Amino acid sequence: MIIRNYFFLLAILLGLATCKTSEEQAPPVTIEVKTLLAEDAMTIAEKINREVTAKVADGLDLSIWASDSLLADPIALRIDQQGRVYISRTNRQKDSEFDIRGHRDWMTASISLQTVEDRRKFIRETFSPERSEENSTWFPDLNKDSIVDWKDLTVQKEEIFRLEDKDGDGLADHSQLYIRDFNEEITDCAGAVLPFNGDVYVGVGPDMWRLSDKNDDGVADEKESIAHGFNVHIGFGAHGMSGCLLYTSPSPRDRG
Repeated sequence: MIIRNYFFLLAILLGLATCKTSEEQAPPVTIEVKTLLAEDAMTIAEKINREVTAKVADGLDLSIWASDSLLADPIALRIDQQGRVYISRTNRQKDSEFDIRGHRDWMTASISLQTVEDRRKFIRETFSPERSEENSTWFPDLNKDSIVDWKDLTVQKEEIFRLEDKDGDGLADHSQLYIRDFNEEITDCAGAVLPFNGDVYVGVGPDMWRLSDKNDDGVADEKESIAHGFNVHIGFGAHGMSGCLLYTSPSPRDRG
């Protein structure tokens, strides 16, 4: 089948997005790697396979590929063309991203928000320095400046990791941090990830990001917002942008 050299990214999400193509350097990340010796990976896998009992349909097999020795608390997961697995991990869900069910007094204000900047204004007013004493009764001083305000929402960052089976024995033995970023006061959780043609697309409201590793060291060094305007309202925590999909458009001959 002939496929044209263009594609569309779709994200299952709330709200409408507008195009935004602001390219910038990704924040510098010290290369962080976890590795397992082949025998250690095998020992861990055998132990987990013995302890986990699961019923699978006839004709299917279930076995472990990677353990939490390489990565904990994954959210989104996708496999690239080389068989490497990209996984997102959230640090913002607990303290920096909110669930409206826990803040029912915000409901009316949240419904009235129409843009990302409306959300930013609401957050900055709700977490203004003047309300520090009030907010300190339920929210932590994450940046340790003795003031509980919106700047505390810019401390925790989302992460993307890449897992690989370096020795080809069928078990992952290598995990590397691809990026640690996404920490504005309005940033949601990184609920969508999709590697494609050497780039990695990450859905973390209010943006869909394209990340690039130009020097091939396994760490993103460029980031570009290709769509902006998601997660305007404060909804159910961590249920914003999720499930990034790739859609390739067939040629007219294939469609006919």
